[in-house]
Amino acid sequence: TIEAALDAHLDAVRIAGERHGVEVGLMVTVDRTESLDEAIALAKAAAARAGLGVVSLGLANEERGYPAADFAPAFDIARAAGLQSAPHAGELVGPESVWQAIDDLGAARVLHGVRAIEDPALVAELARRGICLDTCPTSNLLLDVVDDLARHPLPQLLDAGVRCSINADDPILFGPGILDEYVVAREQIGLTDRQLAACAWSSIETTLAGDALKARAKADIEAWLGEAL
Repeated sequence: TIEAALDAHLDAVRIAGERHGVEVGLMVTVDRTESLDEAIALAKAAAARAGLGVVSLGLANEERGYPAADFAPAFDIARAAGLQSAPHAGELVGPESVWQAIDDLGAARVLHGVRAIEDPALVAELARRGICLDTCPTSNLLLDVVDDLARHPLPQLLDAGVRCSINADDPILFGPGILDEYVVAREQIGLTDRQLAACAWSSIETTLAGDALKARAKADIEAWLGEAL
């Protein structure tokens, strides 16, 4: 069952976290090509485990023809339980996909989201709300979201005040891990140390990680940067 599978995952990450001294939170992800009933079942299972290791509800797979707004009832359940809304949007579909994610699903983070750059009003709204875009540069190149990493919109988004993080989009499929993506962001996209540090901090601050972890992470990032964020 969904519940048994999720509990097994939670047991595994708890044991691994204790063994390695790391904090792990799970995102339960809805497949947008499946039914709303399936999404609601996942949301209910996730909501029942809020505070027990599940921290967010995601929405993934093909954006084209599967609008985020269709899944609003599932995300209402998750957010009512205190889970973070973190759908994919603005990757294979343009700004309208991101608008739906933030307005219909109440997204606190948007996975990808880089096509928001096509709509200045959306960029301003993301900055105003402090919504984080979890960007995946190499994936954007391989999936033709951008045609050249040197023209990736990440610097423009940061300059406009949008919170962004740097991520590896499924290393099994795409290759690079997260450290590789930071190297790409520095060497091919051209981010400064301060921009890299800001992305690292957004990747922690905008999640439901515990206060102690956030404090340690911020101190470590500032130590690397050599100044306060």
